[in-house]
Amino acid sequence: MRKARITKPIVKANSIVVQELFDGRTYQLDAFQRSYAWERPQIEELIGDLAGKFLRQWEDTDNYGDVDQYDPYFLGSIIVYRQNGQTYLADGQQRVTTLLLLLIQLYKIASHRDDVDDLRMQLGVLIRGGRPLNQSFAVRVENLEPYFAALLADHQFGIDAASPDIRRVWDASNHILACCPAQIKEDLLPYFGRWLLHRVSLVEMDAGDRERGQEMFSTMNDRGVRLAPLDHLKNYLFSDARDDLDKLDVKWRSMVTALEAVDRNGPLEFVRAALHARYFDVDPSEESERAREQAPHEWLSRHEDDLWPARKNGSRVSLLTDWLEPLHGRYLDLLRAAGEYRTEFEAIWFNARNGVTRQFDLTLVAARTEDTEAVFLAKARLVANFVDLFVVTRGLSGESYGSSDLAEVIDPLLPRVRESRTTESLSRELGTAAAGWYERFEEISSMGYREGGNRNFLLYFLARLTAWLERGTERHERADRMLARTNGRRPYEIEHLFTRKPGIYDTGTLTGTEFKKLRSRLGGLVLLDGEENASIGSMSLVDKMEIYPRFNWLAASVSPSSHEGRGKVKFRKFVAAQNLQDKFIPYTLGDSVQSFIDKRAELYRAMAERIWSPAALGLTIFSPQEDVPVPAHAGGKTRRSYGVTVADLLRAGLVFPEEGLIAHGGGVEHRATVLANGRIRTASGSSFTTPSGAAADARGVGCNGWEFWKVERNNQKLDAVRRRFRSPA
Repeated sequence: MRKARITKPIVKANSIVVQELFDGRTYQLDAFQRSYAWERPQIEELIGDLAGKFLRQWEDTDNYGDVDQYDPYFLGSIIVYRQNGQTYLADGQQRVTTLLLLLIQLYKIASHRDDVDDLRMQLGVLIRGGRPLNQSFAVRVENLEPYFAALLADHQFGIDAASPDIRRVWDASNHILACCPAQIKEDLLPYFGRWLLHRVSLVEMDAGDRERGQEMFSTMNDRGVRLAPLDHLKNYLFSDARDDLDKLDVKWRSMVTALEAVDRNGPLEFVRAALHARYFDVDPSEESERAREQAPHEWLSRHEDDLWPARKNGSRVSLLTDWLEPLHGRYLDLLRAAGEYRTEFEAIWFNARNGVTRQFDLTLVAARTEDTEAVFLAKARLVANFVDLFVVTRGLSGESYGSSDLAEVIDPLLPRVRESRTTESLSRELGTAAAGWYERFEEISSMGYREGGNRNFLLYFLARLTAWLERGTERHERADRMLARTNGRRPYEIEHLFTRKPGIYDTGTLTGTEFKKLRSRLGGLVLLDGEENASIGSMSLVDKMEIYPRFNWLAASVSPSSHEGRGKVKFRKFVAAQNLQDKFIPYTLGDSVQSFIDKRAELYRAMAERIWSPAALGLTIFSPQEDVPVPAHAGGKTRRSYGVTVADLLRAGLVFPEEGLIAHGGGVEHRATVLANGRIRTASGSSFTTPSGAAADARGVGCNGWEFWKVERNNQKLDAVRRRFRSPA
């Protein structure tokens, strides 16, 4: 007798937006699902795509209703099934978990503002699966729940002892925040949030039950339905090979295995960087760039006539034999330097620590296969030092310095760098591009510590100053050790020289709020051992400065006792050799706090100018007084240039001395004034060389000052004025 069958329905698919993905839903994960695996490249690509799609459509005059008409963004598909009244994710865990982390980060940003309450409440409900009183999260993974809760509440979480998947989630949440452009985290937050929830979509496929959910998961992931980009590229390159395919396969596998041993994503990142370096001038549109990054084989096939005009058998595979394979060993050296601190390549490690994920593209542009190892490494050091200077000067100005920001600077340089056959010519090109950056060291005098805003940068900057002084006095404490983490904590933390209680210091006529801002200025900060910092934080400076000498010279130099007596010879010799005797001024009770912090800022600036001097970095600069213009068009691609200064706008008559600037943020109106010397004076009385530095001082958080400030006279954003300067009618 024929066995009775239960007819299962055909798999259903429907389109949903992000709000529907989380509204009233909690997703369970089954045992066949792999752990969370996304890392920085996948996070950067997703956030970059979302932010780019939104920002390309944004206009200053748009309102919320206009956002609803923006083009949507498709995130791909997910597979769900239901069992025992629960909804399970059979496929799509990586994207859904990352979206949850993004919602949590946006919620945290919104929680510090009083003008986005509707968005904050909406995000808070969706994070909990559409149930505001639910203590669980929209993605139910038992070992991740405590981390989600700590992240949402902005609490410390001991990550070092955690499992690898929790560490990956922790890293992912940090990458998300770092990758988000400043304007999305600031003025455009409510608009981006609305677009993300209502115009970003997925296709949901309902597998019905667990059996078919697992079957579909296997089909989508295990059976080669989706070949990885590297697999497609290999097949494409080998398709016209004349040589023995087995030998070519050995070359390919050897290259991929070596790169994977250092970084799991190393092979694909190497291919992306190498193709960018070799073919940056072939169809340099943003759409073409994205295609080259996501599907290299398709991009190569589409541009074959441009790449190989006299194409013949062997042209494709020559990309492997003549370019990729010879260069991959050099790239391996760069990867190792990024992952493990080495004094001779410390700038590479620093750049990786500071989140610059695409720092090697420019190095590969400058590289030639015939370069000796010494020449290649010399070029790599020059580029790494150039990138480090970019990070430092941007950070001092309160501006972001991620990979996309760096691309704005390096893309116009690529043609000239490719022609730099020697290290000397490369030094001249990079030095010319960086000439105007040194003005930004002026920001040290007014830059302050903004809780949650620039802590990572200040830790880095102070660590570099502290380590330079320690190395010069032969104590040999390194910056990488100051920046390392142990049990979720850094061994060194930022220490305020002056306690919160102003009554014991000479603060003049400053109010409590003004004193709080003053004590957080860069000149009032040092680095100390984390535990010691906590134990002495409430002490007055007079009492603390006798303890400082046990830590490092930068902190110790506050105390008069550190400048005289036995055991101070190396310190005094190094200070004299650097001609800094008049900058190291100790504190004595009764000194004006304002005056002392100003003098310390002068010291920090003098130290920074030595650490990042052109000579120290190997850069050749012929015109240090001039800001070198950077072309707005590079290879046919329009880019906004960071070479323009407010002084340029003054000289062009686009703004005027004593011109008023106005901005609104966080429900507050902010005002500033353009000075005749090109600086911007804010309401605090401080002046800044960059709009972003002035914006950070006004708001207390970093943001893109060119987008923030408007010329009061005509209500034009400074960014629009800058574009007029670059492209006059």
